[in-house]
Order: sequence, then structure tokens, then C-alpha cells
Amino acid sequence: MISIQPPRCPSNVGFASEVVSAFRITKPATLIPQLKRSLLILALLLGTGAIAEPLRVGKIIVRPLDVYSQDEATRGIVYSFADKLHVETRQAVIRKFLLFREGDPFRPERLAETERNLRGQRFLKSASVVAQPPHDGVVDVVVTTQDAWSIAPETQAGNKGGASQVGASIVETNLLGTGQSMAIRWDKTVDRTRFLVDYQNPALNSSYWNARVTYGMNSDGYEHAFSLARPFYAFATPWSTDFELHDIRQNDRLYLAGETTDTFRHDISRMTASFGRALDPNDDRADRVVTGIRVARDDFSEISGSTLPASRNFRYAFIRYERAFNDFVKLNFINKDLRYEDFNLGGAYSIETAVSPRAFGTTKNTFFGRACASDGQRLGDTSFIIPSFSVESRFDGGAANSVANATVNYVKRFDTDHPTATVARVTLTDGWRLDKDVQFFADGLTGLRAYRLHAFTGSRSFIANVEQRIYLGREIAQLVSPGVVAFFDTGNATYGGTSKLFAVKSDIGLGIRIGLPRSPKNLIRIDVAYPLNTEFGRRRGLLVSFASGQAF
Repeated sequence: MISIQPPRCPSNVGFASEVVSAFRITKPATLIPQLKRSLLILALLLGTGAIAEPLRVGKIIVRPLDVYSQDEATRGIVYSFADKLHVETRQAVIRKFLLFREGDPFRPERLAETERNLRGQRFLKSASVVAQPPHDGVVDVVVTTQDAWSIAPETQAGNKGGASQVGASIVETNLLGTGQSMAIRWDKTVDRTRFLVDYQNPALNSSYWNARVTYGMNSDGYEHAFSLARPFYAFATPWSTDFELHDIRQNDRLYLAGETTDTFRHDISRMTASFGRALDPNDDRADRVVTGIRVARDDFSEISGSTLPASRNFRYAFIRYERAFNDFVKLNFINKDLRYEDFNLGGAYSIETAVSPRAFGTTKNTFFGRACASDGQRLGDTSFIIPSFSVESRFDGGAANSVANATVNYVKRFDTDHPTATVARVTLTDGWRLDKDVQFFADGLTGLRAYRLHAFTGSRSFIANVEQRIYLGREIAQLVSPGVVAFFDTGNATYGGTSKLFAVKSDIGLGIRIGLPRSPKNLIRIDVAYPLNTEFGRRRGLLVSFASGQAF
């Protein structure tokens, strides 16, 4: 967190007191002499420069650290060898993410936002942006970052909801110290086998342009994607632009009672081009208007079963209004073990409307609308709640594929000998006149960890989770930071009414969390869950799941 006290100028304070006392008129007869004295003092202030100029940013010192700092590397030959294998992030790359330059007006908000942006980069383990004591009208700033281990040849094995996944990959998240990432992956899931090459550049230049290219070949099709964007990377960013292309072919399935009922080929094409403008850019609040075009095409062909969704072709012109407030809290030992995270408790609201007219080459006029809102609330220094809500619908002869979602996230961090956090989530999703290829799930992938993949399906779903997470609070051998959790899950998905939706299925369980603070993957979880209810008339035993990242 950034904290800086304004410079103290005893002489200025004294002069100000003289001015104030000069205007304390006790007798009308003294009015003219007092006014003359006040004007003289103000003239002296202006003439001698006694009124302090606004502080400006002085020297910017960037200190990139290796995976292990010099002190950490002396604790064993393994650590110094790891540093030799790793290419340290270049200073010029870190400077691309700074929201201030030498000579700019000094704004603590810009320092805090820069720190958050740096902390969000996968190739960095940690980041701090600290203001030094003011001198000569300037504030020097020290930017310190520490790299995460970037190159990671891996083999993967996972299990979620009783469905296994295997794979292998080699990932470089900081190519030659430039912040660029390159990944080559092969994996086999319950749905398909995939080979994928992915390239990302988070900072093409000093203006926060970023790019991503993905090329994948699947056992049932392919996945091609390209994006070039300059996002609203800060609250005071005046404009943004975005261009994205996605072209995907895959086999999709519909499920009932955990079994596949229909299979069809799905060709997906997406293209988005947008430009956004901020209204009155400032560091406290963002008001933005984004306009653009969005092409969405979905084609289906039958493979097996009796249900085949109708093809869809929309060419939208859209406009979106966004408002967001800057109110972040910085905590560790929530989701990423030792690493700090940033949670925005400020309100965020958006409303979008779009039209796909026949004039654009579609068969009929179609409209679309979406509204989203969230607003966090502090419950203490290390506790907060963030409720959010969204609703969207297409309109073509009536509402279609309408979806509403309400979610509440709760966090309570305890500063005990071993850091402890209570984390909870409740989410409710409801759909009306859904497209035939849209289903909602309650299963081992969405939060019911003791139930099989696709166990419960429907047009509405309800999931609630509570976890008590206990962290060790330090690294072992400067490599891992273990923790344990106890959890409770409950929820359901159904095509029926409210009474059927809340005929919930529940489970309890224990888990192990293996924090990897110096790795982009950051955390591995292993959960053992026991179902408290039957699944389609049968009670199953313990279900073990393991993957990267938290369950929610």
C-alpha cells in the first residue's frame, strides 16, 4: 500500500496563521488597517514563492530482482543456479507499465494503480511502488519487482468430478526477460484431445498495447484466435480500442443425469472491434462509453441424438456505458497463498444495448441488452463482501436466451499465527427461453466437488461454497508453502421450478493446498469430498479432485 504524508513547511504554516488572524475583525474601526496588512502578507507570499508548488515525480528507480534475491540465493547452490538459468526482467519492460513519468504531477493514486498492474503480470512474483520523502519539490519513487520462475516444462494430471485429464506442456512466461509468453500444450480431457500454441505480449510498446495469438488443433476440430487491444489500463486512461477474432470448431454435447443425450458439431465465429472514450478521466472514478461492432455466428450439424440447435447469425452495432469507482483492498493468504491480491470494493456498473439490423445482411432485426452491477462493502480491515448481479437477453420477436445471475462473495482474513481465511460464495443463475445448446451445471467442475461431471443440468442453477483455509504462512526450502482447507458445498441444477432447484445436493470435505509463490501456476489443490446426498438414487463414495488454482 502507498502511504505518503504531505511535506511540512513550518514557515508556510506560520504565514497562513498570520493571514487568518489578520481577518479576525473585532472592531469596525480596524477594518481598513487589517485589510491592508492582509494584502501585504499575500503579496509577500506570492512574491517570495512561499506558497508551495505542487509536488512532482522526481527520479524513478526501478529495481528488478531475480527469482531469488541476492540474500535468498546465498542459502544454497540450487537457488543461485536457478537464478543463472533465468533471464531477469529488463528494466525497460517494467517501465512500460508505469503510469507516471519523471516530472509528472505526483499522485499517490497512480503509484498504487501501477503496483496493482505490475502485480497482475504472470511473470512477476511481487511488486511494490514506494514514494520516498519529498525534497526540493519532488518525490522520488522506487519500483521493486521480483520475478516468478518463468520456464516450466510440466506434465499435468487432473481429476474434476470423476473425469480425468492428462497432458504435457512447456511454458515460458517471460521470454528473454521481455514479459512475453509462449506456450506449447497437449492435453486430453473428457471432451477432446488438444494441441495448442499460444503467444502473448502484454506490452507491445509504452502505451499498454497488448496482443495474443492462439493456434490449436483438436481431435474434433480447431481453435484459432487473435487479439490486439489497448484497454482501459487505469482509471484515468482517456481511451481504449480492441480488435478480436475467434474461429472454433468442436463437438458439443447435451447432458441429462450425467449422461450424454445429444452430440453435434459446433462452428463458432466471433469478431469484435470497439473504441472507448472516458468522460472526464480521473483517478477516483471512471465513466466510459464504448462503441463498436460484434459479429457472432454459430452453425450446428448433427452427429447423434434428436436435438439440433438452430444456427444463429448476428451482426451487432453496440454501445456500452461503464462506471467504476477506485476502492481497492490489498490482501494475501486469500486465494494465492503468500502472494498479494487486489480486490476492488468500489461500485462497478455497465449497461449495453445492441442492434443487428437486416441492413447488415441478417434475416431479421434483432436487439440485445445487458446490464451488470457490483458494489463491495468493507466489514473490517481484512473482511469484505462483494455482491454482483447481471442480466442479458436477446430480442427477436420476444425475449430469447435470457440469463440472470446473482453472486455474493465473502472474505474474512484472520491474523493468527498461521494465516487463516474464511471464504464463501453463493451464486444463482436463471435462464428463460434458452438456446438449445445452453445448459447450466451443478457438478464437480462448478462447485459440487463430491459429484460427477455434468451430474445435474438444467436451465437454472444454484451453488454455495464455504471454505476455511489455513496457511503455513511461509515457504519451505524457498519452494513451497503448504496449507489445508475444510469445505462445505451445496447446490443443484434443474429444469424445474424453485422448489426443485432448492432440493439441494451437499458435500463436505478436506483439502490440501500447495502454494508455489515463485511459479506462474502459483497453487495446486487436492480435495477429498464426501457426498451427503444420493446422486440419482445412488450414494457414491469419496471423490478426489486435483487441479491448479482454488475451487472458487
